Amino acid sequence: MDPTRAYLLARVRNLRDELGWRDFVEIYDPLIYRYARLRGLNHEDASEIVQECMALLVKEMPRYEYSHRTGSFKRWLRTITNNKINDMFKKRRPALGAPDDFQAVQDQERSVDDLWEEQWQRKHLRYLLKQILDQVSEKTRRAFELYVVSGWPVEEVSDVLKISADQVYAAKSRITHRLRKRFENLIGESPTAETRADPGPGAGKPRRRIAGLS
Repeated sequence: MDPTRAYLLARVRNLRDELGWRDFVEIYDPLIYRYARLRGLNHEDASEIVQECMALLVKEMPRYEYSHRTGSFKRWLRTITNNKINDMFKKRRPALGAPDDFQAVQDQERSVDDLWEEQWQRKHLRYLLKQILDQVSEKTRRAFELYVVSGWPVEEVSDVLKISADQVYAAKSRITHRLRKRFENLIGESPTAETRADPGPGAGKPRRRIAGLS
């Protein structure tokens, strides 16, 4: 079985499953876009990569089956995305400078495999965290967001929310535990030590590592 859990992929085999496709796009649209930007593409080109990849996925997902030839869905999607990005670089290379300059920039980049793995985990964590925060009490959600996402000192969180420091720690612990379990159930693997739940744009202060993910 593909490590990406069957229920995540089975629903999008049905092109009429609007909710399934909405969840699918919510994860993989920003994953592909962010990865393309980290590979060096501008906003317009990265957005074009997303559109091309999604168009291909709509065509291929109804008949997608795990095989040793194509590998896991994660590997298959990475291959598709890299091929599209490499094609874009070939088209845009004259605008990027001389070939030697282009290669020098490429050599300085982090491993594309590392970039993909980081974005794969972050975008799934972000998707799952959003679901979890919608299911907890308002106070628990606010405690987690202020302490973990915004990086407030526990004393400030306690003062603003009128709860004890132990309650702040407990909120962080409960949500982190749920996040790890859901990630493992969805993806079939544990988040790496370096991965943080990425709450997305808008968090102005440094993000605090989530206990259990570091």
